[in-house]
Amino acid sequence: MFANTAKRYLTAVLAFFLIFVTISPTYGAVDNSYNLPTVTTYPDIPSQPMQTFEQSLATVMPQDVSKYSNSECTKLSSNWVASENAKVGIAYKVKDWKNLNLESIKGSALWLNKTSGGCGDTIDIHASLYDTKAKNFKPGPRSFEALRIGWYQGSGARQVWNSGPITLKELPINYPRTAARMVETKWPITLRVRIDKTWVPGFYLFVTHSIDGTIENVAPFVLHSPLGSSELMVMHSFITWNTYNSFGDWSAYFGRGTTKTERREDRSRVVSFDRPIMGSGGSSIHRDAISLVQFLEKQGINTDQYSDLDLNSWPSISHSYNGIVLGGHAEYFTRRIFDTLIAARNSKINLAILGGNTGIWQVRMTESEIGQNRRVIIYRLPTEDPVRDLREISIKFEDERLNMPPTLLTGALTSGVHVFGSVKAVNIPSWLHIPIDASIEGISPDSEVDATVKTLASPPDVKILFSGLMRYGPDPGPGALIRPEPVAQTIWFTTPSGAAVFNAGITTWSCDLVQTCAYSTVDERSRETMVNVTKQILELWQEKGVGKILGR
Repeated sequence: MFANTAKRYLTAVLAFFLIFVTISPTYGAVDNSYNLPTVTTYPDIPSQPMQTFEQSLATVMPQDVSKYSNSECTKLSSNWVASENAKVGIAYKVKDWKNLNLESIKGSALWLNKTSGGCGDTIDIHASLYDTKAKNFKPGPRSFEALRIGWYQGSGARQVWNSGPITLKELPINYPRTAARMVETKWPITLRVRIDKTWVPGFYLFVTHSIDGTIENVAPFVLHSPLGSSELMVMHSFITWNTYNSFGDWSAYFGRGTTKTERREDRSRVVSFDRPIMGSGGSSIHRDAISLVQFLEKQGINTDQYSDLDLNSWPSISHSYNGIVLGGHAEYFTRRIFDTLIAARNSKINLAILGGNTGIWQVRMTESEIGQNRRVIIYRLPTEDPVRDLREISIKFEDERLNMPPTLLTGALTSGVHVFGSVKAVNIPSWLHIPIDASIEGISPDSEVDATVKTLASPPDVKILFSGLMRYGPDPGPGALIRPEPVAQTIWFTTPSGAAVFNAGITTWSCDLVQTCAYSTVDERSRETMVNVTKQILELWQEKGVGKILGR
C-alpha cells in the first residue's frame, strides 16, 4: 500500500513540474531586442481596520451594470441531465481524458470573443497556426469543433458543431512593449458561429483539431440556461484561468528572465483574454471545470452554469438560485464578485466551495478592442498600482491595506500551497451519511489548502469535517510557505440568514471527484468519500436557507 501511495505522489509531483515548466518560456526565438520600461511606483496607502464577520452581514448586492438578457435557449426539464447524457458522445474514454494535455499548444491556437452567452448569440473564433517551425508540427488544414462537456455514458463530451477543414496562417503575436507587460494578439476573426436552440446549455470547449484529429488547443465557453432552470448555479473561474495563462511567455506570475526571481519581477501586470490559453491556465480548466461538470452530469445533478464575469456584470442573476457552486480554484475575484457572493449568502443562498485558496486576490476588469471585461489588472503590490480606490486596487483581500480576509466568505485562510497528505474525519454530522471515521488519502502535491483561523473576520461557529497535517512538495516556490506546518481542513458553517456554507478547502477536490481528471491522485475509497460528501451537500444546498435546518 505504501508503495502505491508513494507512486501516486511521485506521479503527481512530476505532473506539477510539467505544469510549472509550462509557465516558463515555451517556444522558439522571439524578439528580445528591446528593454521593457520599469514599472512606475507610487506612495503606499494606509492600513484599514479589519472588516468583521458581523459587518459582512450588512453587505448588499451590487447593482447590475446593465439589463441582463435572459437566454433564449429552450427551458430545461427536471430530468434534462439524464436525457442529455443518454445521447452519443465523442469517441473518448477515461484514459483519453487523463492524457489530454491542455497545457501546451501543438500546432494551432484559438480564442473566443466571449466567455459566455445564450442561444441566438454569435461567437467569433480568432485562430492561427502556432509554432510552425517545431519538429512535430503537422501541416494541413485545421477544423474547429464545439464540445459540450458532460458524462455521455463515460465518453465525457458530445460534439455539437464542427466547421469542417479550414486553412489557417501563422499570425504574429504582439509581445509586451509597455510596463504592463501584457501579451495580446490582434488576430482577425477566422470564423463566426451562431448558436441556435439545438445547443443545450452548459460548459463547452471550442477546440482546434489537426488533420489527424489531435486536439491542439481549446477555448472555454459557457452557454446560459434560462434563468432559474435549476436550483443550483455553477460559477466558472475564467479570471483565474487567464491570470495563470502563459501564452506568449508572460502570465500574471512570470515573464522573461534567467532566474526565477527575474521572471517573477517581469510578470504581466495586465493579462488579456484576447489570446489562446495554455500553461497552468489550460491545466486549471481541465482540473477545475471539466472534472466538475463531468461529475455533476454523471450524478444527474441539474445546474445552470455561468462565468465569474457574468456575476461581475449581473449580480442579480444569483437571486434566481438557492445555491451557488464554485469549482476547484476560484482564486481571483473582482470586488463586485466578492460582495455578490457574500450578499447572496446574506439572502439565504447557500454556497458550496468545491476547492480551496478561494477569493485571495482582488483584481479589476477593463475593456480591450474586442469588448468589455477582456483584461485583468493585477499589480499585486499597492506601490505599483496607480489606482488608490480600495474597491479597485489589485492586492490581496487580506492585505492590511484592504483587510477583507477571505474568511468573511469561506470561513478559512490558505494554509499551504503545493502541499500533499491526507485528512481524517473530525466531526461528521448525521445528515452527511458517511462513516464517522472516514478519511481522504493521497491528496496531490499540487494542492493548495485552507484551514480555520480565529479573527474578527471569521464566522463564529465553524464546524470541521476533515483535518490533516500536510507536507510541502519539493519546490513550493517563494510565497508558498504560508505556514511552517500547513493544515488542510474541510469545513461548513451557517449564517444568521440561514444560508449554509461548505468549503472543501482543497484545490484538487473537484478534480478528485472523477477518474477522468489528469491530476487526480486519491485512491478509490477516498474518491468515494469525496463523491458522497459532495452529492449530499449539493442535494441539501438546493433548499434556500438550509442552514436553519442543519444547524439545529
